[in-house]
Amino acid sequence: MKRVLVLVFASALAINVESAARRIDPKAYLQHIKYLASDELEGRGDGAPGLEKAAEYIEKSLRNSGLEPAGDNGSFFQTFQLVTGISLEPGNTLSLTTSNGTVALEVGRDYRLVSTSSNSAPTSLPVVFAGYGITAAAQHYDDYAGIDASGKAVLIFTHEPQENDPRSVFEGQTNTANSTMLRKVEVARSHGAAAILLMDDVNHRVEPEQNRQWLRDPQAEEYGMPVFYVSRDRVQQALGAALNLANLSREIDRDFAAKSRVLADVSMSAVDRTQKVRRPVRNVVAKLQGSDPSLRSEAVIIGAHYDHLGRSGRFSMAQNSSGQIHHGADDNASGTAAILEMAKAAVESRSDFRRSMIFITFAGEELGLLGSSYYANHPSMPLEQTIAMINLDMVGRAGGRILVDGFANAASLEDDLKAAQATLTGSGMKMAALRGSAGAGASDDATFISRKIPAINFFSGFHVDYHRPSDTWDKIDAAGGAAVADLALALAQQIANRSSRPEFTETVQEQHSTGSAGGPVSGYGPYFGSVPDFANEGEGVKFSDVRAGSPAAKAGFKAGDVMISFAGAPIKTLYDFTFGLRDKKPGDKVEVTVLRDGKRITATVELTNRP
Repeated sequence: MKRVLVLVFASALAINVESAARRIDPKAYLQHIKYLASDELEGRGDGAPGLEKAAEYIEKSLRNSGLEPAGDNGSFFQTFQLVTGISLEPGNTLSLTTSNGTVALEVGRDYRLVSTSSNSAPTSLPVVFAGYGITAAAQHYDDYAGIDASGKAVLIFTHEPQENDPRSVFEGQTNTANSTMLRKVEVARSHGAAAILLMDDVNHRVEPEQNRQWLRDPQAEEYGMPVFYVSRDRVQQALGAALNLANLSREIDRDFAAKSRVLADVSMSAVDRTQKVRRPVRNVVAKLQGSDPSLRSEAVIIGAHYDHLGRSGRFSMAQNSSGQIHHGADDNASGTAAILEMAKAAVESRSDFRRSMIFITFAGEELGLLGSSYYANHPSMPLEQTIAMINLDMVGRAGGRILVDGFANAASLEDDLKAAQATLTGSGMKMAALRGSAGAGASDDATFISRKIPAINFFSGFHVDYHRPSDTWDKIDAAGGAAVADLALALAQQIANRSSRPEFTETVQEQHSTGSAGGPVSGYGPYFGSVPDFANEGEGVKFSDVRAGSPAAKAGFKAGDVMISFAGAPIKTLYDFTFGLRDKKPGDKVEVTVLRDGKRITATVELTNRP
């Protein structure tokens, strides 16, 4: 398990954040967040104008602080391209045919694509109604019981039954994983379905302007099957009196019993033609040269991602939120604001940092740590001369404590943290050591850990506004966030002034990405031990790292390998691997094939429990 330190700033433990020695001004800190999380920046979506405005704002702040540019061609910017969504090509169609005739649906008005098929050939399938598309043995509920979905399109509702009932076995009024798109696709695939027609249940209806917004900047996944988010009214029009969808939704809520059935003489026909959209985004990179000529060739990185979800509902935790601004005040305007104020404070005391400091705000984190991965491949200073990285992701709701993680890979930095704490508070601040953290290795620190560089992550914890439009600036704890920035900067100073670089220790635990809500590498199922390269756009799953001592490592797999087959099934996307892995259990032995330098290598992997 990973070691996590909880540092308490509360006055009840004899520390007053307002009177403690500090370099970070809470008012200035909050002012940055107000702008970065404003409506003007529209959630700072990757590839969107709001992200570019944020980049310009960050660059101006770093330049005015007196830092040197450390980006491309003497600038503060490091530009790279990433896939931000899809464009709709001519010829997209979807229609439902019944004994009463055919109803054609219009893309952008009557339906949108949630997942593409990557196949422009026409699809024609019979349709079955499968309730909410849920199979949940623990809750004794199965929408697929008694129907054969193999090779068919399943017509299902969003969300889950009885979600407004506090007594519901689906955790009362809290949505469970069964309500997520990822789980619905996983279940549909496990039952052999070939496509999904997803429609709002009776308790929810998406606003028309949200669908129109989606057309301006569409997002879609590649779940290995086409998924169409369709208008329930238009589906009802096609079905006529044969099936009353609103009544069925209410009946399932009332009886908690599946109402699934084969829809005789109902079929769907579709063509989905899309093209990936690649857009330029920018890391913002600045440097403070170290004061010691013998050490300034080495660097400590202080980083935070500044992108968020924009107006996209793709990774949102709020159902049907496409078109709404996801402000991202805590995630991660809070960490970005900390970087800006830490940079200013470091320049004002530049002689205190013997080694050089690299300040970076990353783009592309929400799409899979892409900005930090790009930097790791194109560093301003060689990675072999980078002795540590400090990451701040969601530090704006400290509420009296902050989670600090990463010491499992660099135990000596724990003493540096204690020394940093002492420089700020004297004997006032108390510190308790706990084990286990939901945020450990979940952000850009993971990129540097995979490169065997010690990385420390500051994280104030998840909350109900995470990846929702409600993550707004007025909920930020400015004094606590500024105190976190003070502590992180004091830690950076301790590391920069060490007599020797911290030693990196390889660990066996897997690190999970939470960049995409419910994303393809969440901690679920048996343990394999690879870390995916999210920047890979070719077919297959490329490993950016393989954890020491993991099942994959024991089978001989290495970083750079590209998985093309798992347990006899072809692997084209990360979702193919995700769903395949979730079908297995610890102790299963699976045959895995990878490409290494163009050669196929096959080995048997024995899956284990997650560490």
